[in-house]
Amino acid sequence: MFKLDKNDRLLLYQLDCNSRQTLQQLGKTVGLSKDAINYRINRFLKEEIIKSFNAVIDTGKIGHISFRLFLKFEGLPPEKEKEMLEVLLNNPNLLWFVQVEGNWDLNTWFLYPSLNEMDAFWNDYLARYGNFIQKKEFGIYSEVTYFSRAYLAEKKVNDFAMTIVTLPQKSELDDSDWTILETLSQNARTPIIELAKKARITPKTVITKMKRLEREKIILGYRAEFNLEKLGYKYYKIHLSTFNTTKERLSALKQRIKEHPNIIYQDEVIGGHDIEIETQLENEDALRRLLEDLKKEFPNMIRNHETLHYYKEHRLRFFPNKTIIPH
Repeated sequence: MFKLDKNDRLLLYQLDCNSRQTLQQLGKTVGLSKDAINYRINRFLKEEIIKSFNAVIDTGKIGHISFRLFLKFEGLPPEKEKEMLEVLLNNPNLLWFVQVEGNWDLNTWFLYPSLNEMDAFWNDYLARYGNFIQKKEFGIYSEVTYFSRAYLAEKKVNDFAMTIVTLPQKSELDDSDWTILETLSQNARTPIIELAKKARITPKTVITKMKRLEREKIILGYRAEFNLEKLGYKYYKIHLSTFNTTKERLSALKQRIKEHPNIIYQDEVIGGHDIEIETQLENEDALRRLLEDLKKEFPNMIRNHETLHYYKEHRLRFFPNKTIIPH
């Protein structure tokens, strides 16, 4: 585990909230010189504490549907498992893919322009590997809200949130817009000059386009992805089944979720569970404490829960592969 000092934690938190901040801006907030900030960021990258910097793009605003698929296998030989995983990873529409400990074996996030295209992929996959699938659960993300990793800055209450997934709607984007989005999704700290070269437009036009993309909430923000294992944290998904709810009590529960420093996502899923949250914690004891606290704060409201441990991440990106970007 990588040992972090107070300035490291604050810098990582700032990069999580806005990874496109300049070295000067970060230095002013953290209280270090520009050179010291640059040194620490380069050290984080070298030690693989930071895996990537990503623009956060509302996938609904680019006309795509976000599909969630849980799978549980049975009678699966190791060589067949490897083949099944490779088929998933070769799918350009796959944005996120993680192996799971719990009631499921893996969770995936696919991005498709239509239900028919997702259905075609799934029917083909089922025809090839259906005999090894014990159970499956489909859902469509209607809204996903990201909360900052406030625990990194040792904050007691989170005060940062952005909605990163919505249902599909049409936006007018030209080729240079798509190039800017794709480039920033891979490296949010890409300089304007480099963006201009890739998009074959002037730096001034890049700035104008980025401002428009941000104003229209197509680009929602810029964040960093971290190596949780090196930071000493584990990734858990919690599904809550509720009862005896009212609009006011449900609102209070969601507000508590939003404020918790270790809860980083709340997922609204068509075909999903009543409440779905994702959290990053030191260990299972911390997970139990979180669940106990929620049950104490909201008695006779949480009927039961399911927890999943996301232990191996195979892919994470926030933008469709360039082969599926419409032109």
